[in-house]
Amino acid sequence: MSERLITAADVPALLAGAEFFSTSAAGEGIDFAGVWLGDILAHTGPVSLVAAGDLDPGTACAAIGAMGSTTAMAELPPSGDEPAVLARSLEGRCGPLGAVLPLNAASVNALFPVAAAALLGLPLIDCDGMGRVFPLIHQTTFELAGLSLAPMAAVSAGYDSLLLETGSARAERLARVVAQSAGGWLLCALYPTRVGELAGAAIPGSMSRVLEVGRVLLAHAPGRPAWTGGPAWTGGLAHPPGRPGWTGGPAHPPGPPWETGEAGAFQEGGPGQRGVVAPHERLLAELTAVTGASVLGGGRLVEIGPSVRQAAALFPGNPVGLAVHDHDSGRLIRIEAHNELILALSDGSLAAAVPDLLCLLDRGTLRMTGPGRLTAGDLVDVLVVPAAPLWHTIPGLALGGPGAFGFPLRHPKEAGR
Repeated sequence: MSERLITAADVPALLAGAEFFSTSAAGEGIDFAGVWLGDILAHTGPVSLVAAGDLDPGTACAAIGAMGSTTAMAELPPSGDEPAVLARSLEGRCGPLGAVLPLNAASVNALFPVAAAALLGLPLIDCDGMGRVFPLIHQTTFELAGLSLAPMAAVSAGYDSLLLETGSARAERLARVVAQSAGGWLLCALYPTRVGELAGAAIPGSMSRVLEVGRVLLAHAPGRPAWTGGPAWTGGLAHPPGRPGWTGGPAHPPGPPWETGEAGAFQEGGPGQRGVVAPHERLLAELTAVTGASVLGGGRLVEIGPSVRQAAALFPGNPVGLAVHDHDSGRLIRIEAHNELILALSDGSLAAAVPDLLCLLDRGTLRMTGPGRLTAGDLVDVLVVPAAPLWHTIPGLALGGPGAFGFPLRHPKEAGR
């Protein structure tokens, strides 16, 4: 088994990548989780990140994820004892856990499973069940594959503990009521199963992807010293001296050496080929290469405010509408957000929608952003990251497509069906 390690030194990249895959709206206010996780890893040591195939198929495992308000989590943060409570709750039904995995490797739920693995002394499986943020705990590829969400263990910041044995949709309703009454959030262990059952049910490589994207974002953060052409980063996770690390990623920064030019732009190319590449363009190029994303457009945010369409009663949401004027084409890109970014219209035609990820990049800060951090006049770029293939099946679109959010629209990828 090849050992890949996540250490305290990886937390900034993990946090940046978690913001990216949060679809911009749900990743705000999660810095507290990075501080908390960094302190845990400094005390426990690194967490082993393993592929499901590296473990015995009979190993008991469960997905770890928080539900509720990130604002409440920041105000009433976890103490660190919660994962042990969850493990004890499930042990009587499933036996001792041998590994944990993320419910979804995005927002705070890309960090909480790492903390749980560290505190329980277990490996973290490099996969997840969403590949993004969805508002409901049963909007997962585990559900699509027929895995049972229950028994589900949950614990609040006040150590209220419960074990639910019920259907997936009902578990969502019951747990959310408890979360609202117990401080605003719960940490959950759900979809208990055996590692061998994850094949075809989980999205592989999710945590590695979060770390890789996070490193790209950190490399472009304002104030970072220019690369001087020294030894390239090997793509590996940070690791203590004398312990093997992962070196399976691409060298970074890629491409030819660069230097800062006028107005913060990058100068590239050989003699006679020098041109100006804006910082956000270089970052977009690297993000699209790493994630397979496409750039829907970019320009000035000309409108932001409450959406005229309300979220369905079951969905937690804060409906917001945004409009971006694409500088190159003159198109108007309208975006609907209900906590997460749901869909984008280009001059009135549906251009992108859940389950694919919509992400917003702030050109000024070179950081992922969302409605809560934006004002009219800001310059942003709109990225579309394709969801895992399971989400583009008919059942996947029924569970996580625009119709699931109350929008009676056919997903763009359904056009050929």
